[in-house]
Amino acid sequence: MSNYIRNVFGYYPGNIFLYKLAFKHKSSAKEKTHGNKVCNERLEYLGDAILDAIVAEYLFKKFPFENEGFLTETKSKIVSRNSLNVLSKKLGLDKMLESDSGVKITQRSIGGDALESFIGAMYLDKGYKFTKKTVLKYIIKTHINVE
Repeated sequence: MSNYIRNVFGYYPGNIFLYKLAFKHKSSAKEKTHGNKVCNERLEYLGDAILDAIVAEYLFKKFPFENEGFLTETKSKIVSRNSLNVLSKKLGLDKMLESDSGVKITQRSIGGDALESFIGAMYLDKGYKFTKKTVLKYIIKTHINVE
């Protein structure tokens, strides 16, 4: 996993546990903490918020004369479930997922959820500034056409 992250995103993780958790779908979670399965859902929640903030700031600066409606619509397209699923597949995140064999990764939002979880793990491991720089360089500017 460390090599995958290095090859795709250009860095080695500090806390590998966070990244393993980011790729653990609830269908494969067996252990329980305080009655909840240990899976990527909480990291997904965090990563969703971080990704929204990064994309919002990027668009705000990239399009200084556009109105709020344009910025909101553009952000919505970038962070839509479908866009994140496609992006997850391009990055190979779908191959990193640990899920129950009965769950079809391509038919649900699992890939996009994993991308958000990964961003949440990166944020907890490396901080906001690093996460923003990495998401902009390896995800937004590389894989998303914002023009």
